[in-house]
Amino acid sequence: MVVRIRSLLVSGPVVIPLNTGSVLRLSPGEVSDELPDVEVADNAKVGKLLRQRVIEVDTDAAPGGPAEAEAGGGEGEGGGSEPRTRARKRTGSAG
Repeated sequence: MVVRIRSLLVSGPVVIPLNTGSVLRLSPGEVSDELPDVEVADNAKVGKLLRQRVIEVDTDAAPGGPAEAEAGGGEGEGGGSEPRTRARKRTGSAG
């Protein structure tokens, strides 16, 4: 299975350490090439960036591109990697 990672930031790059030891750097709004899902499975940094809504991991990466996969919004089997969350969670942010 393959995944794509999208930066949700509006300014500044995000640096994501992958499980194989390589590092992925994404500019604001940039989408990564397809990566094997083992690069992000059980990755604490990826989990933290997901919770902070800094990145989005598309586990339904389709050969046609990320836009097609997002349009489908499919319900995958999960496979034990990070759960996909769409709802924004806000905690104690002062105006």
